[in-house]
Amino acid sequence: MTTQESVEQPAAGTVPASPWRNRDFRSLMVGSTASNFGYQISEVAVPLAAIATVGASAFDVGMMRMVGQLPYPLLVLFVGVLVDRWRRRNMLIAADLGRALALALIPLTYAFHGLGLPALYIVAFLVGTCTVLFDVGSQAYLPRLVEREQIARGNSELETARSAALICGPALGGLLVSLFMPPVAVIAAVGFFLLSAVGVWRIRKPEPVPDAARTSIQPFRQIGEGIRFVARNPVLRSVTIITACFNFCYAAYTAIYLVYLPKGLHLSGYEIGLAFAATGPGLLVGALFSSALPKRFGYGRVLITCAFISNVFLVGVSLVHGNGLLAVGSLVVLNFLYGCLSQTFSVSLVAIRQAITPDRFLGRVMATLRFLGVGLVPLGSLFGGFLGSQMGLRPALFGVAAVMLLVPVPHFVLRTALTRIGTELPDVQDEDADPEPAPDAPSAKPS
Repeated sequence: MTTQESVEQPAAGTVPASPWRNRDFRSLMVGSTASNFGYQISEVAVPLAAIATVGASAFDVGMMRMVGQLPYPLLVLFVGVLVDRWRRRNMLIAADLGRALALALIPLTYAFHGLGLPALYIVAFLVGTCTVLFDVGSQAYLPRLVEREQIARGNSELETARSAALICGPALGGLLVSLFMPPVAVIAAVGFFLLSAVGVWRIRKPEPVPDAARTSIQPFRQIGEGIRFVARNPVLRSVTIITACFNFCYAAYTAIYLVYLPKGLHLSGYEIGLAFAATGPGLLVGALFSSALPKRFGYGRVLITCAFISNVFLVGVSLVHGNGLLAVGSLVVLNFLYGCLSQTFSVSLVAIRQAITPDRFLGRVMATLRFLGVGLVPLGSLFGGFLGSQMGLRPALFGVAAVMLLVPVPHFVLRTALTRIGTELPDVQDEDADPEPAPDAPSAKPS
């Protein structure tokens, strides 16, 4: 038996109110945008601080980045439990303050001549842990602040801001490093995280009181409950499989692509930068249209179609030849179009899993997908490097892109529950529910 939340649906043919009219959503936008800028600046400033102050080698920087990514496979499932146990607003504030304090250690220890690689590794791990907390918590928090019919639009606006930070944040970080010493530039990231904490603190909508009975349950048991909920729900199961396959394959693709550009196409550093930079504006444009398209053509149809077509462009990248203006222009166009459609795919996917998941499971469902997604990235990178060395760069790149192209095909052929989701988001499913996708036309709710 399906349990549905008692949320009033808009009348057929009406346009949902903009989430921008919601004061709490605006505060979340400020917090999320500032957090994204802080993270992007720190991604540039911290490695440069390590190189400029302690003479870190490429291996040291790589180790530092790996340490910063360890909290995802090690802690994300436990973070999902915490997100479902505690008030999410407080968790986001704690995550921002934690990152600000951790990064503040860099200029502080530098001022007292105590900055070294061990301190930088500790900072990287602390920042990575707080980033996991903010990442999982923010995606689980949005459905508490906006109406169900505003979830897709809200995610689209958040992704637009994130894309802007992805484009401008590294440039701002590089500018600050060029104007000041790298440890001093880290202070800018601290300021953005503090601004994010203030933005989230301004949210006033009350949250449910944590259930004492549920908070007393053993964490491993709650992790198991979240994994079983994902496994039993056909929509979430499809979302998880697609996410895991794409993350694994894209990690393999990127590992080959990074070598393919300079050695396969013999591009200069400037030309490689142009090819990579084109994805950022594509993500931004895709985010702008990602809420309107599902309302017109259906969430499932848009998600699967964008997944397929975006990977066509990756196949096209493997077919580019030469190292002249035409080759660089082709890469720029293909990467831009890939960014557009992959962003639309991502926003639709997040909206579906937020809408279908009960509030008490949101943290654990998000954590389960993050665990599988990030956890497979190192394996995918290793597999891509192996393929590139055994098959050659272009055949390996083409092969991985072709496999990515095939991932959504079974959903077209079998008309899975994910594909059948129409222009309305599916209803919330109880953990024992046998979910049915929302139809294309609005249907009467049972009383």
